[in-house]
Amino acid sequence: MRRLSGSVVLAIACTAPSVRTSGDWIGDLRHPAAAERMEVTVDSGGRSARISLAGWQLDQAVASSAPAGADSLAFIAVVGRDTIGIRGMVREGAWTGEARRGSQAVPFVLRRLQPLPDREWAKIVGTYRADEGHLLSIAPFSEFGERPLIVDYSTGRIGPLYPVSPGRFLVGHSLISPVLPADTVALSYGPEMQVRGLRFVEQGHQPVIASRELTRDVAVEFSNGPVILRGTLILPAGPPPYPALVLVHGSNALTRDVFGPWSRYFAGLGFAVLAFDKRGTGHSTGDWKQADFPALAGDVLAGVRFLAARTDIRSGHIGLWGASQAGWIMPLVAAQAPREIGFLVVHAGSGTTVREEGILFLQNELRRSGLPESSVAIGIRYQLLDDSVTTGLREWDALQRYYQTHHGEADWLWPPRPAADWFRAYYRMLMDFDPVPSWKRVGCPVLLFFGELDANVPPKESWPPIEQALREGGNRQVTKVLLPGANHLFLEARTGTQAEYAGLSRFVPGYFDRMAHWLQAEGR
Repeated sequence: MRRLSGSVVLAIACTAPSVRTSGDWIGDLRHPAAAERMEVTVDSGGRSARISLAGWQLDQAVASSAPAGADSLAFIAVVGRDTIGIRGMVREGAWTGEARRGSQAVPFVLRRLQPLPDREWAKIVGTYRADEGHLLSIAPFSEFGERPLIVDYSTGRIGPLYPVSPGRFLVGHSLISPVLPADTVALSYGPEMQVRGLRFVEQGHQPVIASRELTRDVAVEFSNGPVILRGTLILPAGPPPYPALVLVHGSNALTRDVFGPWSRYFAGLGFAVLAFDKRGTGHSTGDWKQADFPALAGDVLAGVRFLAARTDIRSGHIGLWGASQAGWIMPLVAAQAPREIGFLVVHAGSGTTVREEGILFLQNELRRSGLPESSVAIGIRYQLLDDSVTTGLREWDALQRYYQTHHGEADWLWPPRPAADWFRAYYRMLMDFDPVPSWKRVGCPVLLFFGELDANVPPKESWPPIEQALREGGNRQVTKVLLPGANHLFLEARTGTQAEYAGLSRFVPGYFDRMAHWLQAEGR
């Protein structure tokens, strides 16, 4: 679809706007082959609105009102020479209608959201238990936005929650798009309106009725030199002392909210769980952009020692869990403090250098996106040239010339970062880090998961260096699990590429069960 240009003029029409039409609406524009996420916000007076529809280049586009029929909402968007019309009826919290662009007509379905303040969201976050140890959770997962998600650890179902009435939520059909058809969650409350449990209805499955676990969230802080790290310690139900897990971040700016599905799961298994904001994010001080892996490992070790000093934690039973970049950091921690780390659970950790992993990721993304080998060769050559600029072996002008020469035939090529860009200094610290020496010194029990379709950390290249290092170091307490059909986050996938994440909705079978069984044997 070609990009539209020019000014945007939108009109929204409704008669006597009311609480039935004002507020946030979310749903899908339902193309014949796929659904696209659509969002509209109507102000309380109905005089203006904002609409977001990425496929039609509308992002919070401002709308103004015009007369229309009862219970009808209508938009007209004039973008350059194109006119887009959106019209539909509002009944019982649903807005259904048709969007038109020229001769193309596409149906849409939206649902009105119930406003829910942050303090109300916080009240429902937690671990929930059904019969026979069946666990679910409601927690944020910042990888996919700020809105909390529900996870059913038995079926693997994961989806964002959309409040449509007090105590009732739609569960998005997938992580981002499409939203509908949705599953549902209904909350149950105690006499003081505390959340006591939930009823989760997933299409094709028996309803699940679960009670809320009596876990406790404790705000904590600890230090690594001048860096103050703040986070949440989740204490499980039952009497102390508890075995514990410190959760280790992946790459980029991540807060404790990136761990939501895992922190609540581990608490349901009886572990105390420490999740903290990475240095320079959330409420932690410092700057992750100036921290190498040993510095980040020091932050993790500070968290371990903070837990070990508490009387409610079993100091000899503190382990680490982490994903992706954490696979380079965790062996550093275990090698530095072998008597303090009880076990490691590694989710998609690479045994290659950072630079090698970057090349593997790029070629996997390009090939699985259906590009020919000639395009893959262009991408790899461009990445190698970019790495040479970062290390100072080549001039930035050479990279710019290569981009100008090839971006016409390879329009997916990303523009080169300036030579002085902050990322180059940051990446220079990490790109040649080799985890093998650390893995040779890891003597504690280790559980490693790899995804068959993981484009970021492909198991064929990522596992052998770790396996050899552990063998040479004499560690025989190693379990490696390859999850069929799993991508980098261990979601059920078809290609493993980033482009399909928005439409995924389930962790692969066996992931959480295998982790639980291993932790019961090795982590307690």
